[in-house]
Amino acid sequence: MLGLAIGRNVAVWTQPLVLPALAVVMTLSAANITSRDFTSLKAMPGQILISLLLNYVVMGGLTLLLARWLITDHELWTGFVVVAAVPPAVAVVPFSFMLGGNTLFSLIGLAGAYLAALVLTPAAMVLLLGIDFFDPVDLLLILGQLVLIPVVASRILLFTGLSQRISRWRGTIVNWSFFVVIFTIVGLNRQAFFGEFDVLLRITIIAIVISFGLGYVIELVTRALHISRENSISLILMGSMKNYGLASGILLTLFSERAAIPASICAVFGILRFVWLGFHYRKTK
Repeated sequence: MLGLAIGRNVAVWTQPLVLPALAVVMTLSAANITSRDFTSLKAMPGQILISLLLNYVVMGGLTLLLARWLITDHELWTGFVVVAAVPPAVAVVPFSFMLGGNTLFSLIGLAGAYLAALVLTPAAMVLLLGIDFFDPVDLLLILGQLVLIPVVASRILLFTGLSQRISRWRGTIVNWSFFVVIFTIVGLNRQAFFGEFDVLLRITIIAIVISFGLGYVIELVTRALHISRENSISLILMGSMKNYGLASGILLTLFSERAAIPASICAVFGILRFVWLGFHYRKTK
């Protein structure tokens, strides 16, 4: 709402803060994953494969199919390609804990997905957008800033004990960092939000389907397969939440402000989806 109210004049000043803010979010989120979780990746290939299939093949594939059907604007199509190519949201782990899901499964799946993203994300973007449309080296540098460096920084926080000291402020820091990202994207594209209702409606439809619709289908499937409630929650989150912040950072840096619109709208409905899940699982306990 603030981005829509204030607009571009302020958002241009916060744009340089987007990548640092995302790096902070990634660092604090990765601090939840211990070194033991990383070393146990080899013992749990099945969980990693399920996470990759749900997030990249199912959610990413559905995102691309809907975008190909509903979106004709090339910049917006680029936005959806990047959304489909990024790994799951880092919030999958804390959300799993808060909703009563299988936190260890989410940890292992998330760690595996981010390691795979170093290869899958550039490969998917090159395949769908072409190598001439952006510089793969720049993309690798961004992934290094937002994935590799935060992982290393998170290990430092754990080994030095700083992670425990800042744990009480972690939620506040993450919230304000996300505020900077979403405010900037919405503010930079304020005119599009007010003037292109047909386009916004199409993006909104896609955002609702890949968050609420897909999550509901995954829940139905897990019930039919008699999967435990804890594992079901983790599967739902892994299969219906993308790292829209990472997608926004890539799009704003490598492409255009307009290309970041899909990520910002999808992020809003992703948050609404989590709020709804909180009420949903409170009723079904």
